[in-house]
Amino acid sequence: MLVVLEGCDGAGKSTLAEFLAKLLNADIVHCTAETPNNYGFFYNIIDIAKTKNIIADRFCYGQFVYQEKEDRKLSKADLRVLETHMLEADGKVILVTAPEDVILARLASRGETTHMPVKDILSRFEKVMSKSILPVMRYDTLGTITNQ
Repeated sequence: MLVVLEGCDGAGKSTLAEFLAKLLNADIVHCTAETPNNYGFFYNIIDIAKTKNIIADRFCYGQFVYQEKEDRKLSKADLRVLETHMLEADGKVILVTAPEDVILARLASRGETTHMPVKDILSRFEKVMSKSILPVMRYDTLGTITNQ
């Protein structure tokens, strides 16, 4: 099983990943700016998730939020093919959210900042997820769970 957690830095993805990993006896894969983040990288994670529970703390969607088109390693067509493979592997996508002020406070407590306003990041995630061919569950780290 593959569970993909996406959302703004400071939304609570890593905390949720740790909880789900214990619950599902899963490994956590952290996709960061340092990981390859190309088609093969993501496809390999999806393939492994067919036989092992994987929680992806960020995945292929983040680059469509944080990067400009010319800086991305995936095209929109690549994303759709990856989503098709995720569907075949019974992948789940959760958009982890929190109010802007909560995210800003969490980032400040870690000494982190974002390169664009949090409200813009949240808006970009909503736009990307609204175009997903997978059902997207939304989890507000203050306690609300909804399905798209």
